[in-house]
Amino acid sequence: MHRLRVGFVGLGRRGRFHLQRISLRNDIVPVAMVVDGTEEVEIGEPEGCRIVSDCGELFVDEDIDVILVTGMQPGRLETVRRALDRGRSVALPSPLTVDEAALVADGSSGPRLLVLSDCLADDDFRVARDQVQSGRLGEPRALAHTTWGFVGSGRRQSPGDGRLPFPLLHRLEQFLLLTAVDQLSVSAHRLAGSGASEGIGVRFLSPAGMTARIEYHPSSPAPLASGWMIAGTEGGYRDFEVFSVTDDEEVYGTPLASTSIDLDSIYDDLLVQWNDDAHRADVLRRAVRLTRLVEAVGVSLVDGVEVTIDL
Repeated sequence: MHRLRVGFVGLGRRGRFHLQRISLRNDIVPVAMVVDGTEEVEIGEPEGCRIVSDCGELFVDEDIDVILVTGMQPGRLETVRRALDRGRSVALPSPLTVDEAALVADGSSGPRLLVLSDCLADDDFRVARDQVQSGRLGEPRALAHTTWGFVGSGRRQSPGDGRLPFPLLHRLEQFLLLTAVDQLSVSAHRLAGSGASEGIGVRFLSPAGMTARIEYHPSSPAPLASGWMIAGTEGGYRDFEVFSVTDDEEVYGTPLASTSIDLDSIYDDLLVQWNDDAHRADVLRRAVRLTRLVEAVGVSLVDGVEVTIDL
C-alpha cells in the first residue's frame, strides 16, 4: 500500500493539529516539516519526520507527495504558487483566499491542489447530509444553524480582524454541501456577544425561495451548537431525528443513530482527492464557491447591504 507522504509548512495551531492527526494514520505519513525562528514544535517530532530550514528543501524532495501549507501566515500565497510552479502538489486548509481560488480558476495549478475541510468531521452535519442525499427530506427549503462560541475567541475575531470566525466558516461550507443553489442573496449583520466580542448573523435567500439562517455568538463559557435544522419538501431533520408527515397530516419523528465526531474523515477525503480526479474537481469547485460566499458575507457585513452572488 502506497502511503501518502506529506511535507508541512507552518506549524501554528492548525498545523500542529494536522500533524498530530496524520501521525496517527498508517496511510498518510509526515516526512518533513519547515520550522522557522518564530515557531516552536510543541509536540514530539514524529518518527521518520525531519525538520528542514526552508521550503526550498521541500520543493526538491522527491520523497514528498504533497506539501501541506497551513495557517494564514504572510507569504502563504507565494509559497503555494512557488510549489505549484515547481510541479509539486499542495494541500490547503479550507477556506481558500480569493487569490488562492484564482490559482484554481485560471488553470495555473497544473499539479494537484487539494483542500482539507475540517467541517467534514462534524457528527451532526454528516447525519444531516446523509438524510439530504438520501432524498428522504425532499428538496431543502429552509435551513438554520446557531453556534455559541467560546467567550475568549473574540480576541482573534474582532470587527477589525477582517476574517470571519472559523466556526462560521465551517457552517458556510456545510451549507454549500447541504444545498444545490446557483444564486443567493446574502445579508449579514452583527450580533451581540460577550463584552467587546461581537457575533455575526447571516441570512440567505435563493431565487427559488430557499431560505437559510446561520448565526455565530461568541458568548458561551464552552462551545455549543444547535446542530442543523432542515425543512424539506418531504420531511425535516433536527438533532439526529428525521420528521415526516402522513396523509392525515400527523407528524412522526424517527430517531437516527447518533455518531461521534470523526476527525479521520478530513484525511479520508484528502486521500480520495489524491486518487480520484473527479472528486478533486468537485472539491475545488466547492472551494471556489465558498470563497465567493465568504467574500459576499464580508461585503454585506462591512457595507450593511444585501449582496447577490452567482455561485
